[in-house]
Amino acid sequence: MTESSAAAKTQPVILVVEDEPEERFLAATLLEETGFRVIEAETAEKALAILRERGDEVNVVFSDVRTPGQIGGFELARIIGVTWPRVHVLLTSGDAGDQPSDLRMSATFIPKPWRALDVLTLVEQAAGYHTGGDARDAH
Repeated sequence: MTESSAAAKTQPVILVVEDEPEERFLAATLLEETGFRVIEAETAEKALAILRERGDEVNVVFSDVRTPGQIGGFELARIIGVTWPRVHVLLTSGDAGDQPSDLRMSATFIPKPWRALDVLTLVEQAAGYHTGGDARDAH
């Protein structure tokens, strides 16, 4: 195994679920430039299909609450919690009415517009991965 393929296997995988192409690109680019591997999906249904195929690879799902289709972000988080309980979920929304009071404990809500540093910090915590930090940060 080469050094780069070994590094790729240790990089956490983040599934970004966002129907707005610009926002999905921004989130994916931010995460990739920080050392994460990223898989992108436009809808919750597509995210579930990816998880069915590659759920053992995915560490964190970063999803908009409002996605097109029959399944939204809150329902996606509930399905992931039951089916893939080790996968952490971060939900985001720009709608003030989307303050989730019934999320499972491992799901975190980030209001839009989100700040890059906030997303990186939460994704790193959820993935158990530290891109910068010192030895005191290790678990």
